[in-house]
Amino acid sequence: MQHFVLEQALNLLIQNGSIDIKPLESKVIRFTLVDLLPDVNFICTNNRIFVNSDTSTSSDVEIKLRPNVFFALFKGEDLTDLLRQDKIHIHGDVKTAQLLVDLLSTTELDLEELLSQYTGDIVAHEMGKTAKKIKQVVKQSPNPLEALKDGLSELLIQPKVSKKYTNSHH
Repeated sequence: MQHFVLEQALNLLIQNGSIDIKPLESKVIRFTLVDLLPDVNFICTNNRIFVNSDTSTSSDVEIKLRPNVFFALFKGEDLTDLLRQDKIHIHGDVKTAQLLVDLLSTTELDLEELLSQYTGDIVAHEMGKTAKKIKQVVKQSPNPLEALKDGLSELLIQPKVSKKYTNSHH
């Protein structure tokens, strides 16, 4: 199920964003997000990315990193710096890895516009505001995954005490 969700999310970015995956055509990228996902292959073909977990498939490049490093890439950290710090392990065609990172980091997606087609403008706007708050937490935290987990736990367990729960309308 995770593979399907990941595949759908990546292809949604391609379809609705400004990603051109033609430079990755016919490439197979084995991707490991340590402690979060099992190894998956991104197979780039026909302007789509297919995701599978067949480890017998040969890949052009293997990328292995932790979730906080994955978020660091989206925050604009340089792939070369992360490689020098030994935070990302790449085996194979480094150019292909750099193309993937460049494509994903330049993705711009209007979440509100996309959601409004399914939920209506009001719900989409509120979800967009929430997404911006989450993005802000991720950018400000040295460990974004932990910050999101802690904030969500606090909000769900004791919302009235939470700093994130403010009701200025009453």
